[in-house]
Amino acid sequence: MNRISRHRHYIWLALYAAFVFFAGGRWNIPLAAWLAPVFAIRFYRDSEHAWRGFLWIWLATALPTIAGWQGATFMSFVHPLAEPLFFLVMTPVALIPYILDRLYARRFAPSLWLTLVFPIAATAADFFSASGSPFGTFGATAYAQRDVTWLMQLASIGGIWVLTFVIYWFASVANYAWEQGRQWRRIRRVVLTYAGVLLLVVAFGAGRLALAQPAAQQPVVAGFSLALGQMNELLAQLGSGDADGFTTATRELHAEQLAQIRSAAQNGAQIVALQEGAGLGFTADVDAFLADAAALAQQEQIYIVLPTFAVDPTGDAQAENVVRIIDPAGATVLEHVKFGGTMFEGSLAGSGELQTVDTPYGRLSAVICWDADFPDIMRQAGAADVDLLFVPSNDWYEVRDIHAGMATFRAVENGMALFRQTGGGVSVVTDAYGRILNRVDGFAAAQAGDPTSAQQLTVPAAAVPTLYPLVGDAFGWAMLGGLLVLVVVLVWQWRRSRQPAPSPKPVEEHALS
Repeated sequence: MNRISRHRHYIWLALYAAFVFFAGGRWNIPLAAWLAPVFAIRFYRDSEHAWRGFLWIWLATALPTIAGWQGATFMSFVHPLAEPLFFLVMTPVALIPYILDRLYARRFAPSLWLTLVFPIAATAADFFSASGSPFGTFGATAYAQRDVTWLMQLASIGGIWVLTFVIYWFASVANYAWEQGRQWRRIRRVVLTYAGVLLLVVAFGAGRLALAQPAAQQPVVAGFSLALGQMNELLAQLGSGDADGFTTATRELHAEQLAQIRSAAQNGAQIVALQEGAGLGFTADVDAFLADAAALAQQEQIYIVLPTFAVDPTGDAQAENVVRIIDPAGATVLEHVKFGGTMFEGSLAGSGELQTVDTPYGRLSAVICWDADFPDIMRQAGAADVDLLFVPSNDWYEVRDIHAGMATFRAVENGMALFRQTGGGVSVVTDAYGRILNRVDGFAAAQAGDPTSAQQLTVPAAAVPTLYPLVGDAFGWAMLGGLLVLVVVLVWQWRRSRQPAPSPKPVEEHALS
């Protein structure tokens, strides 16, 4: 490699690192997720030394990711070094597709089928890293497209993995055209095939949004959160051993929240939802709060979506992070125990079985925050034709946009409206197509004089048929199967190349006549 080409080679690496920084994290630019792998493939295919090139691409992935996601994962609360070490260790798994792509590109002639190697392997790696992970699908590639509503519609077919495949296929096709010198005669079959697929994606997304029908039910829903930092202050008070002060403070908080619920009801709200853990307190106080809320629901003839975080005063039992729906008769008609991420907060883990309740405003369901990061579990809501899903949540500054954007995909996958009331983050309301109807950044709202991120609006609650609840993550599993086939083919080809060539047959001697 001459000096000029070597410099150009590292320019591709630098461009890759720059796009990684803007792909999916705190400063997300959707296009960056499409462009980053284009330059990573180009760099690694052209690297003279495979392991040296791998080390460079490892650093060019991990370091921008650490910077772009700084403070946005739960690891940041464990130890200051936990998050960067986590990204450093996990990055090589995400780079396996680049190794396979390089090996295939050096062993087989460029073709249409060869452009499928990288997207199959990359989608499989993305799916594998999310399968069985306690973090759910946190960090999945498709979430970088959280602001591109028409593209998000692909999730209604086969989940976020279909979108991931389309993104990575673009990178492979772009490199095919790059290597062929952009000569149209050579590249037109591959380019036109991908362009046709992308055109179908655009038509499907745009058409699905354009043909959306008005919702049959349109309840007025209100929500509000705790003031910024209030929950952390109360938990710190409890942790310091001030049980009496904690009791007094939480009882006062419960009274304030009941007054806010009443005010929302008298302003026309038919359903009122609170943030995750809004009913924080010792078990007996939480029970009293629930009883008072039931009486209030009956008085105002409203539904209340009430999340509580009950702490055992003796410390013998795990805390319970629960959301309930109370109907206008004062009855608790739905009770869901959080199942996602409970090992990190030390609360009782739920079963992961979603419940539903039929109301005059449609079929309702509710989960809590981290639960919505598990699409295969959440498809129960789509299978049950839920019209409106409540996701009371509690985030922090660095993750606020990332986590809210992830939740909107659940609305698209399952064809249901979503109401996410969040403390310390972004509260968001969407229709069944993931279109944002209302968004409240709790930090911006507090600066503007609204510490509770209050919102009240008419929500189109109507189930829309989608394919994902039926097929689930079959596409992701298919990509894992495809990855296995790719590895087997490489092993077979390698073993075949190591077999000794057959010895030439001896030349028979003929007598001269």
